[in-house]
Amino acid sequence: MQSPLTDLLDAAERRGKLNLRTADIAQALPGVSAEALRQALHRQQRKGRIVRASRGSMHWVIVPLQDASAGAPPLETWLDAYLSKTLGLPYYVGLLSAAEVYGASPQAVMVTQVMTSSSRRPVQVGRHRLVFLKSTRIAEKPTRWHATPHGHFKISTPELTALDLVSRQQVAGGIARVTEVLQSLAPDMTADGLTAALNATQETPTAQRLGVLLSRMEQALLANRVADWLGTRRTRRIPLTPGFDEQGVFILDSCFKVNVPDALEPANT
Repeated sequence: MQSPLTDLLDAAERRGKLNLRTADIAQALPGVSAEALRQALHRQQRKGRIVRASRGSMHWVIVPLQDASAGAPPLETWLDAYLSKTLGLPYYVGLLSAAEVYGASPQAVMVTQVMTSSSRRPVQVGRHRLVFLKSTRIAEKPTRWHATPHGHFKISTPELTALDLVSRQQVAGGIARVTEVLQSLAPDMTADGLTAALNATQETPTAQRLGVLLSRMEQALLANRVADWLGTRRTRRIPLTPGFDEQGVFILDSCFKVNVPDALEPANT
């Protein structure tokens, strides 16, 4: 005879409901004490039937049999429910993780990079490792849904992805990798989408750096849109990489006022 919790989990999975919260489970099992429920949940967790999204979150994800080897179902089945509903956090999947969704990351991304409104520790859910990066004005930034037959989660638009990669070069693997990713991402970008992302971020130095990279890629339409956006803003001479101690030979791009290392080859060569 199966336990009441096992029956509940099986019924929820048959309905396609893989996200459950402790309070909802307790309400569905009124005859089970809080301590008995806690022990039952931990037994199911040890068996690999469920996985907790993060310690203390009281958000449980049912692990279907086909996902047992990964320890959790695909991200799109639970990420949005966990972040936006259980935690109440605005978020979007960004940086290299977003670039990978767009097919613009030449190397496999080992973690999922998530932008949120507050700092959080990384979490491990089965084989999925989430790394959180704090971002301001996050609710105003342009995003879209990445949808699959399993579900969906929010990702940054291609244009916002490009700006985030340039502003967080070290997190993204350095300027060489950022340039490589932008080369593949640029065909998905539009001038209007770029203006929307620039208006949402309001980061003049990042715009200067993205502008010079797009110019070197011969993405004239996009580079000109950045130049137009910068036209009414005060700019100063800056290095291509934030905080970089400028040594060696640099070429000043007079349009965007960015010092570009002479050793950085044009991305389209």
